[in-house]
Amino acid sequence: MAELSLASDATLRTVLPTLQKPEGHVRQILENMSACNKKHGNAYVRIGITGTGKVPYHQVSYLDPSGQHVVYGSFDGKNPFQESPDPRGWSSERMARADVMKLLGEIRGL
Repeated sequence: MAELSLASDATLRTVLPTLQKPEGHVRQILENMSACNKKHGNAYVRIGITGTGKVPYHQVSYLDPSGQHVVYGSFDGKNPFQESPDPRGWSSERMARADVMKLLGEIRGL
């Protein structure tokens, strides 16, 4: 596994200052989350913590009826990974879709 570069509880909000293209990156994550939300009624995201925070990978999940997070998909931008990345490389914190929508609005000055 690669050396961890970001805090173990990093979120999109905490890495926002380091994102290479904040609006585009957050928008793409929201698109991936929206597909999950449409299918499962909710969506959460956590970011990869092994990089520099410029363009972090992200993992979308949903809460099942028992309250457990189930991975919907792991992504490099809009491209899903064919194999599941090392589970230790993900942040311990997730953001709900509503929080990501709010963050995108803030980036856009809304």
